[in-house]
Parts: sequence; structure tokens; C-alpha cells
Amino acid sequence: MEFKIKNNDFLNSFKIINRIITKNTVFPILENVVIKINENILQLTSSTLEIELHTYIHKKYFTCYTSGCITISGKKILNICRNIKSNAELHFQLINKKMHIKIFNSLFKLNTLSQKKFPKFKKIQNTKKFFISQKILKKIISSIYFSIAHNDVRNPLNGMLLEYKKSYLNNVTTDGHRLSMYSIFLNTDISTFSVIINKQAILELNRLLTYSTDLISITIDYHYISFQFNTILLIAKLLNGNFPNYHDVILKKNTHSILLPTEQLKESLLKTSILCNTTFKGVFLNFSKNLLKITSNNQDDEESYDSFHINYQQKKVSFSINVFYLLDVLNALNTPTINIIFNTPVSSIQIQSKTQKETKYIIMPLKL
Repeated sequence: MEFKIKNNDFLNSFKIINRIITKNTVFPILENVVIKINENILQLTSSTLEIELHTYIHKKYFTCYTSGCITISGKKILNICRNIKSNAELHFQLINKKMHIKIFNSLFKLNTLSQKKFPKFKKIQNTKKFFISQKILKKIISSIYFSIAHNDVRNPLNGMLLEYKKSYLNNVTTDGHRLSMYSIFLNTDISTFSVIINKQAILELNRLLTYSTDLISITIDYHYISFQFNTILLIAKLLNGNFPNYHDVILKKNTHSILLPTEQLKESLLKTSILCNTTFKGVFLNFSKNLLKITSNNQDDEESYDSFHINYQQKKVSFSINVFYLLDVLNALNTPTINIIFNTPVSSIQIQSKTQKETKYIIMPLKL
């Protein structure tokens, strides 16, 4: 195995796959990256057992003398590349199971492990395949990813539901206390499906995707889902189990629909959250005639409140809500006004925008 490549051409792709690598005492080989090369393509691969990430470098960027495939420490390769000039030429050569990397007057000899020991996902069977623009998928994920649970015992909550039904692509996340939903019309000839994508894949996609209109190819089989775009291929394991019936918590009718200015609400929430209870993180929203008063208190018997004018003519009503859940929604919507919708007694609070009808957010009130 022997090839030459400019440092900047190699490092741009290497950073992408190296980002998911962490220290792994159980499977130390997962701290390595797979480097595979032939005369046409240079492929770099990393894995966490939950996701597998590949980047591809076209033949015009390298010179291949001998084909081959081997795994090397990702951290060490990255440190080498970061400490040399971007236009420097890297000369990789495998000699006696050590990877020699020569750059000008420097030489590095790194240990390698056979790619046969590197865990790889099974080849994806093309059972479902469709295309969507990067811009749309980026918007979907950035709008709802924050509601994914973290290591919940209910495994389906640790991912994002991707469901295609009646020409709509529904994307839902929930941690049991809040729910985020993004639905979009998708004109495609694939049949109905419903899968749950693990959280790590969603977070990585959110970092990798741009607001480009370029298409991304999504392929689904029984156990995996793949996303292919630009020179990147991300494969993720699907989560087992049944996702909660999210339709049950969406309000069909409501007694209260209150229009609020987003920036003023956000400013008020940030101020009152300073003295909120550090365990429950709750603030009270108190609606009265033409006024919203937001109050908080904590375990040290400290209090804060803020108020501002609103257009509200109904009976007084109040409820407690996790302030950071509400701030997450306001940041995701990023619209001048939002609608807070609920019934009395308040069992759930639905938040949406007239200009972004594809998104809905549900937050459960706190019982303090």
C-alpha cells in the first residue's frame, strides 16, 4: 500500500470521519480509521457501532502506487496533519505492518491493525430509497433534534421517528416531557414506512448537512438507514421498538390561542430563569387581561418576575413550564411571533407559528 496526497486534500476529508472517534477501551480498534485505496478512489472510514461514516477522495487528488486497506490511529494521524503546512505532500507507505508517513524531512512510523478486525455494518439492501434536498433535511433536524431523549430506558425515545404516510414525511422527537414534530409534503413513489434513527446519527447529520439544494440519497432496509451526499456516506443502525402515538397529544381543538412576541417573551424568560428552581427549572406564565406576568422562585426562597403587554381578553389562567424547553422552541422557530395554544385545565401546551405551519411543539406543564 503506497500513495501520495496533499495535506489539505487529505485533512478536509479526514476531519469529517475523525470527529466521531472517541476513546474506546472495549473495542480499541474503533479508535482507528480505515484507509482503503485503489487507483480510482481513496476511502476513509470510522465507526462507533451505532453509526459508520465514510468519506471518498477522487483520484485527481492523489497518486496511487499500490492498492491496499489498513487501519491506523485516527488521533495520531490528525495530530500529524495539523502540525504541517496545508500544501505539504504526505507520502504513505505500508512497510512491515507499519505505516510510514514521510513529509519533507520528517518521517512517522505508526502501528497498524488489519481491517479484518474492524467491525463493519452489513451491506444495505435497497428496500426503500428516496431523495430530498440537504436544505430540507437540515431544516427538519435542526428544528426538532433537541427533544430527543438521552439514554432513556424506553429505547425508541432515544432517536427520531422518520415516517412516510399519505404523501407526508413526518419527523418526530420526544423525551416524554416534550415533543417536536416537523411534517412536509413529499411527492415520491415509495410505499409507507416508519423507522427510528438513533440520536448519534441525527446529531452527526446536523453537523454535516448544509443549506445546499443538492439532493441527498436516503436508503432504508430492515436494520439500517444510509444518507449519501457530496463525498460522504453515513450509515446508522435503526432503533427497535414502537414510537409513542404522537397523534394523541396534538391538539385538535383549543380554548386558548394566544399570540406572543417572540423576542420579548425570550427576553423575559431569560431574566426570570435566573432565579428559577435548579431542579425543576420552572417558571409560571400568568395570563390576565392584556398582560403576561412571568414569575419564578427557587429553593433558597428567592423570587423574580417580569411582565409585558399582550392582546388577551379571556379569564385569568396560569401554568408552570420548563423554561429551557420553551426557550429551545423559541430558538428553533425564530419567527417574530408565536402562538401558545392550550385547553383548560392545562394538560399540554402547544406552540407553533403561523409562518411555519410544518412544525408543532408540545410541552407538558410542570406539577409543582
